[in-house]
Amino acid sequence: MHERHEREIFQVRFRFLDLLKSFFLEAPDAETMSRWRGTFSALALEQISPRFDNGVKEICRALNNTTLKGLQEEYYRLFVNPFHGGRVETTASYYLNGRGYAQALVDIRGLMREAGVLKAEGVTDPEDSLVVMLDTFVALLEEEKARGGETMRRLQARLLEEFLEPFTEEFTAALKNNAQADFYYLCCRILGGYLDLEKSLVCRSGGTAGPVAF
Repeated sequence: MHERHEREIFQVRFRFLDLLKSFFLEAPDAETMSRWRGTFSALALEQISPRFDNGVKEICRALNNTTLKGLQEEYYRLFVNPFHGGRVETTASYYLNGRGYAQALVDIRGLMREAGVLKAEGVTDPEDSLVVMLDTFVALLEEEKARGGETMRRLQARLLEEFLEPFTEEFTAALKNNAQADFYYLCCRILGGYLDLEKSLVCRSGGTAGPVAF
C-alpha cells in the first residue's frame, strides 16, 4: 500500500510540473486552453493549501473571462516581442545575478552534471531558464522514482531552494509590476504555491494533503 501511495504521489507531481511548464513553454492553442480550464475546474473542488487554492480560484476566473487570442497576445508581449518594453526575462541568472548567462547558469549546469541529467535535444533555452529548470526537476524525480536514494532528493532540494524558489519570487514580482501581465501573473502565483508543496515533500517537513487526481 505504501509503494502504491508513493507511485501515486510521483504521478501527481509529474502532472503538476507538466502543467506549470505548459504555461511558459509557448503561447497556448485551443487544446491547451481547454486543458487548463478542465484542470483548474477540477482543482477548484480540492483543498490543497491556502496559497495554492487561492491561486486556483483566481486563475479559474481568469480563464472563464478571457479569450484564446487574449492569452496568445499576452504571451507574445511578455515573453517573445523583442521590440516591446514590457518583455520579461525567464532565466535565474537575470534575477539572481543581475544579468543573463552568469553564475546561476554555471551552478545549475554543475547540478545537472552531478545528477547525470542532460538538457533535452533541440532545446535552445539555457539551463537556467524556467522551462529547462522544470524539465530538470522532472528528470531528478524520474531518477528518484527509478533508483531511489538520497542523492536525487538532495539535488531536488538544491534546485528548489537555491534556484527555483528565489527565481520565482523575483519573476512573480516582475510580472506583478508589469502592466501587460494579467493571466501570466496568476500563473506565477500557481507556480509559487506549488513549489511550497514540493518543498514539503522534498524536505519532508510538514507534508501535503496527499495525491490529487486531475
